[in-house]
Amino acid sequence: MNKKIAHPVSILVIVLTLFVNACSSTKDKVTVQLSWFHSAEFIGFYAADQLGYYDAENLDVTLVAGGPETDPISSVAEGTSQFGVTPGDSIIRAQFSDQNVVAISSIFRRSPLIVMALAGSGISTPQDLAGKTVGVVSPGLDTTWDIQFIAMLKKMDVDPASINFVPNEEFYSAADLHTGRMDATSGTFSTNELVQAKIDGEDIVSIYYGDYGVEFYNNLIFTNAQLISSDPDLVQRFIRATLKGYQYAIENPKEAVAFTLKYDEKLDVVFQEATIEAQIPLMDTGDAQLGWMDDDVWKNTQAILLDQGLISSLIDLTKVYTNDFIK
Repeated sequence: MNKKIAHPVSILVIVLTLFVNACSSTKDKVTVQLSWFHSAEFIGFYAADQLGYYDAENLDVTLVAGGPETDPISSVAEGTSQFGVTPGDSIIRAQFSDQNVVAISSIFRRSPLIVMALAGSGISTPQDLAGKTVGVVSPGLDTTWDIQFIAMLKKMDVDPASINFVPNEEFYSAADLHTGRMDATSGTFSTNELVQAKIDGEDIVSIYYGDYGVEFYNNLIFTNAQLISSDPDLVQRFIRATLKGYQYAIENPKEAVAFTLKYDEKLDVVFQEATIEAQIPLMDTGDAQLGWMDDDVWKNTQAILLDQGLISSLIDLTKVYTNDFIK
């Protein structure tokens, strides 16, 4: 019986095909350093992961929870993570210190930061804070939250020296306002502390920093400039999948809560649902693409840092951020 022997060239083609298929099935591993603990604040990343958007972009993404001691800038600058989440002022300050990190998308287009006071306190504007005791995040007034609070006071001609600053002790509700330690608390989020206060049935007055000319990008997605230069396709795929995840969460907020719980099953469902609803108008503003960053906001941020002596000179903002991966 005659047996057909495969031609050597045919065997080579088969081997090469198998090799190429094996290589193409190997996903690019990506680590993301979040700025805070797992919560609906990062719902777009969770949705992109759970719905297979990262997988479709050939990405194997690990989402690392943050916390008060976490420094996403160092993590990305040192190469421990490829991407991170941080406020806009941190990017400028890092660039000023020769850490070559670049913002590539903003989760919030509008600032969620507020001052909270109890209704009936007589406080409804920044001017009403003069002569009062106000909670701050850091006694040194050097965190991103305190920087923005001081900037709002200055813009409204309120002398910070007229206010008695005390450190916040409770970061998840309006509890500090009932202790008598303070008349108002600053550096709080309309998507966090205010949400909990409303769930608790509190009657709260909210003073939004953005209403008084202080707009920072408080949750930016950023990476190392070297990665942008060496592998822009990876950066593009990551941003495309992440923003698709955020778009899904905006359109399906209640369904998206289930994704958040996969990263921390102890999270309260009611609070997470309320958080997402509070975030949506800050993310999807209708005046630009999801994730887009405006030059005016960056200029405002840099001017405030310069005014408060946190940087000593202006830097080139074109090196600080790019919208190229959103376009």
